[in-house]
Amino acid sequence: MHLHLVIPGLLWPSEQARGFADALPLPALTLLLGRGQTRRQHAESPEQAWRRIFKLAPETAADASLRRLGEDDGLRETDTVMCADPVHLHFAREHLLLADASELDIRDDEAQTLVASLNDVFGDIGRFEAPAPARWYLYPATLPTARFSPLGDVTSRPVAHFMPSGEDAAMWQRTMNEIQIHFHNHPLNAEREARGRRAINSVWLWGAGSLPPSLNAPAPALVMHSPLACGLARAAGVEPTAAAAFAALKAGDTLVELDTLLGASRYLDLEPWQAALIQLEADWFAPALAALRGRRLSRLTLSVPDERGSLSVDVTPSRLLQFWRRLESLEAFTIVNRL
Repeated sequence: MHLHLVIPGLLWPSEQARGFADALPLPALTLLLGRGQTRRQHAESPEQAWRRIFKLAPETAADASLRRLGEDDGLRETDTVMCADPVHLHFAREHLLLADASELDIRDDEAQTLVASLNDVFGDIGRFEAPAPARWYLYPATLPTARFSPLGDVTSRPVAHFMPSGEDAAMWQRTMNEIQIHFHNHPLNAEREARGRRAINSVWLWGAGSLPPSLNAPAPALVMHSPLACGLARAAGVEPTAAAAFAALKAGDTLVELDTLLGASRYLDLEPWQAALIQLEADWFAPALAALRGRRLSRLTLSVPDERGSLSVDVTPSRLLQFWRRLESLEAFTIVNRL
């Protein structure tokens, strides 16, 4: 059995930070990283990593349509769709920064109210919908030709570096500005701020495209959590399953998405990141190590998408016997592999 774990956010993103993981009880993860064979790969976002794993051509624009498919297993959209995700824009010193919906606690009724207002005011550019409070979509009336930055690349960063570019970029930038003005004047945001909530003061457009004709599944069993990963699985003809821990897996080659570190790492929120890492040690790394030692696993792969250079670590039962390969900590592993 080959187990492949995809773990975005495992490497703490701040280059200046020290001590972020040294004191954490991570004996299984540390041993796996120390004994495994590490291969460095190109820098990539989680979205780009999923494209590579599913062998989706880089030029294929399909993130929004795949994520929408992940929202609904009965959906088979052929139309062009864009992500139009609700965000909060705010100034920090001289920069305009973006906070994504994970920081906004949006209720479903709030999402439906704002999306209905978008359809009333901006119906000429397409149809908006919100199948989930944190994930909205736009079915544009005309196919965009601009290049858009994924929301994950922009989260907690200055938006000026990530604005649409290309042939019709000015139109889409203008649309986003007009939506900001519309949301600024919407009474729902005044109510949110009165309750001490951040305003939903813009949308971030990205991922425009339609579903690819076909994909090949990278493993017979796909344990997915995020809508994008679930959509990729369904596009490859495999219904994704859920598993809260290694113990819930069935026998057979399996690809697992472990994304509980990602949000905290993007916001440099150390305590939730550490807590999630300790939980992964108990639920996944320690039992996977035991399975390797007992030869119930023939191979374990840890894939770590990272914008400074992604990593892939392969561990086999025979490599566990190489006792001279030692690693002090996850922090040491992070520093060494970013040199």
